[in-house]
Amino acid sequence: MRTFDSAFALLSAGLLAVSLSACTGEEDDHGHDDDHGHDDHGHNHETEVISQVQLTFTPVDGGEALVFSFEDPDGDGGVSGSSDTITLAADTTYMLELEFINNLESPPEDITEEIADEAEEHYVFVYGDGVLGPAGMGSVVLATHGYDDLESDYVTNAVGEDLPVGLVNTFETTATGTSELKVMLRHLPERNGDPQKEADLPDMLAGGEALPGEVDVEVSFELIVE
Repeated sequence: MRTFDSAFALLSAGLLAVSLSACTGEEDDHGHDDDHGHDDHGHNHETEVISQVQLTFTPVDGGEALVFSFEDPDGDGGVSGSSDTITLAADTTYMLELEFINNLESPPEDITEEIADEAEEHYVFVYGDGVLGPAGMGSVVLATHGYDDLESDYVTNAVGEDLPVGLVNTFETTATGTSELKVMLRHLPERNGDPQKEADLPDMLAGGEALPGEVDVEVSFELIVE
């Protein structure tokens, strides 16, 4: 998938930190791209805007689905995006589904379909101070995260291991309080014939190591469990 590169400032009340990127460059210790132009390998990527990230939490034991979003009204324009506060019930297990949308197109473009079509090149990470999961343990953990999909759910697994994608997840609240949840979508196309998507990427993120590939989008939400 071809992506768009931008960075948004952290909003007040711990609501938002977002990065939409289109290319590789030098990365910091957390795997974020410092270069906001074309990559230094001469690959010119047309950009793909993600203006909305939608999280749907559906209680597995029954109940109404809860929908929360990050939205950026003008993409890489002058207006910063904003994210909803995620409020969940205590001691509840949810199916967490993620969608990535470009609402600047008419009709809106569902980028989620493209991610599914390129499942072996994409990895969604769910982490942050409020989350215990494959990508690490936060400092104020309110919930646990686990993957509930594989590449083979979307495409024929042709390259490497059959790894999670992260469009469907299990999310279980374990304590009450206020903390943070982050979502990062990373694009990991093959490089020189070798896969960049590997099973140890969540561990690398948890350890603060630089990750391969490109950040398609990264958003932060305030998480409240009550």
